[in-house]
Amino acid sequence: MKNPRRLRLVAPLAAVLALATFTGIVHAVEQPDPTDAAFLSPTSDEGEGARLLADGLAREGIVVDVRRTTPEALDAVGSGEAATVFVTAPALVYRAYLERLVTLPAQVRVVMVAPTESDLRQAGLDVPVGGPRWTAAAPPPGCAAGFADAGPAAALRRTYDAGAYEPVVCYGGGVAEFQARGYAELTLVGAADPFRNDRADEHGNRRLALGLLSRTPRVVWLDLHERERAPRPTPTPTRPADPGEPEDEGYEDWTDDGGRGDGPGQPTPAPAPDGEGDGGSQGGALGDSALAQAFPPAVWATLALLVLAAVALVLASARRLGAPVAEPLPVRVRAAETVRGLGGLYRRAGARGTSLATVQSAARARLLDHFGLPPDTPIDPLAARVAAYTGVPEDDVRHLLGGGVEDSDEELVRAATAVQDLVRHVTGQQNWQQAPDEGNVT
Repeated sequence: MKNPRRLRLVAPLAAVLALATFTGIVHAVEQPDPTDAAFLSPTSDEGEGARLLADGLAREGIVVDVRRTTPEALDAVGSGEAATVFVTAPALVYRAYLERLVTLPAQVRVVMVAPTESDLRQAGLDVPVGGPRWTAAAPPPGCAAGFADAGPAAALRRTYDAGAYEPVVCYGGGVAEFQARGYAELTLVGAADPFRNDRADEHGNRRLALGLLSRTPRVVWLDLHERERAPRPTPTPTRPADPGEPEDEGYEDWTDDGGRGDGPGQPTPAPAPDGEGDGGSQGGALGDSALAQAFPPAVWATLALLVLAAVALVLASARRLGAPVAEPLPVRVRAAETVRGLGGLYRRAGARGTSLATVQSAARARLLDHFGLPPDTPIDPLAARVAAYTGVPEDDVRHLLGGGVEDSDEELVRAATAVQDLVRHVTGQQNWQQAPDEGNVT
């Protein structure tokens, strides 16, 4: 039997833990998912889209060039003209492309939305990242950059310590701007809120987003919503081997970024299957598995919530999962009343022996109490004491207090009535307080 005091101590803590877990999962479900087609999309009117920002840039005469893959975005700024590359989901960009974004020419600006420390490390940057916070905060700018005219803005969810690159740090570290090794000007923004439709009118979000993206006449908007894979290697044509030349054992030179050969006749490792070989940097085996990517993170969070709810239900019902246990009743209940209450169940189950045993157990307890005997006294000494007191043969008393019953309701009624009559005779009528219908166990 469980300790009630322990349950009273554990139950409040378990309730608080369950509530905190539930709140955390719901919060995770409510967070915007970069894999959603609407997330910071320049054509989406949904709350997490960025149609308002794109329209605002167009009104200011900024050309918005939407690209769906990172190679397309890199090609779009390859002409050497001043442009801003807006990376809405750095976590979905293939690692080699992140490094190429950082090493774009100096006249190109790259604005990344909420990159993690892993994303920046893959880009070849040593920038410690703090957070994320529960929600984005809106501190004052705290810097003299041009975009700081927006005033307080919800840019602080992650913080960036880019001290190694002599950065301009604003919004409590939520915005860091620097130039790495003389290449592109990088701007790291710690939250997506300033760019979203449903957050545009809060604080100075709209002005901050426009200020960050309107510093060049063209914005290359990387509208990426699925994790990029490693580029597929393309074999180059091989010249026929001369008759006197040993044949190459099936190796070819790979000429694109996915894998380069070391020259003619040099073996080049075969490319890994799609999605393999970069699992550590792109989220691990689980993150790159087809099953994990088949559903958005919100689905997995919902399933986790349902599992936790099921576990909580099982724990709440744990008392009913084990074998039945005997628990003391809060009040004293007569055996006859117990038999009446359980009579329907006993009759349905044909448990005549159990019914009679209930009456006999109560009778023995009452007789032991009457004679002042210990509660654990065996039936034989009790039967001898009752026989000496009443003059009834000891074997008959023993049978009344511990015998079985024939397989009929009539025999059960006769045996139960005989037990009750014996108790009344021993204890005296004044101690029995029999109700008018007591003794009728049918």
